[in-house]
Amino acid sequence: MTYGLTRLLRTENDWSDLLCFLAELDPEPLRSALRLARGTITIRREVRVKARRGAPAGRVDFVVLLDGVERALMEMKLGAGAHGEQFAAYDAWAESKGIPAADRYLVGPNADPIPDGPSTWSRRLTFDGLLGGWNSSSDDLAWLLAARAHQQLVVLEAEATGPADQASTALSDALRLRRLARLTQAAAPEGTAFNLQQHSQMGAPNICAWRDTEDGYVVAEIQRLQPRRGTDSPFEIRIMVQTPEATSAANGSLADRHQKWLARNSFVQHAGPSVQALVMDPEDDGFKKKPGAKGHPRYYGYEGGGHGSSAVLQNGVDLNGMVTVFSALLEYLATYPKQ
Repeated sequence: MTYGLTRLLRTENDWSDLLCFLAELDPEPLRSALRLARGTITIRREVRVKARRGAPAGRVDFVVLLDGVERALMEMKLGAGAHGEQFAAYDAWAESKGIPAADRYLVGPNADPIPDGPSTWSRRLTFDGLLGGWNSSSDDLAWLLAARAHQQLVVLEAEATGPADQASTALSDALRLRRLARLTQAAAPEGTAFNLQQHSQMGAPNICAWRDTEDGYVVAEIQRLQPRRGTDSPFEIRIMVQTPEATSAANGSLADRHQKWLARNSFVQHAGPSVQALVMDPEDDGFKKKPGAKGHPRYYGYEGGGHGSSAVLQNGVDLNGMVTVFSALLEYLATYPKQ
């Protein structure tokens, strides 16, 4: 069963579906967690809500009803951050139903901050705490599934902090990068901005940070390489410049002017031995070109998104190592040369 759950619980939606199934088998732990009165509990999953005119619509992960009346919202964020204006739509709908802010729950795997999450929603509940509610369930299947799922959650947490090449699912990568963002943002130099959306244009988990410059932006990014190809695809960091126009020609021209500063070996030399040991080919400049391409240093498939160099991390680098490298890169951004 543990192996089966490992295969089934691969995405955020999978974990939400499991919690819904557990509540259908035995609703009492959910009643206790939400502090609901006696009555019939029902759950609706992926509920499309319509906000006030002009506001966006969205889909709430959980709407919990007591005797047919909406009493609570639960949005599950196991690996991803918040996106767009989804919570504005949820709030408007909840207000129309008379659901107070205290009964709107943003649920993560633990108490770690959730990127771009609303400050008004309750963080009292976690995935781990909710699963623990079925430890004494009267339903044998619910008790067994919750116990096995808890074991898998422990594995995910270990994979999120351990060697990158030991991660079994993309969810482990997302958890790792959420933690990485929290740790590096807290100590980043003043003037560093973060995009915590955590997904690249290709759908891979990533973290992006940047600084304003007189030319536009200087950018640091860390991303799981695509395609994944099992468990041995390492992470890559990117050092880029981008102009306000964000065109290939303008970005490339700026990268040409600062090619020496953008080079991988320049960054590694500045960062020192602690980073050198974590990066593959630290003496190389790290520039890539499309096959047959001429001109500016750039990335494969990164049209209009910034030009620069990259550094692939050693396969076995753990979370602490990734924090070391990315923190050093954020410090390096502050050395961007003046015109």
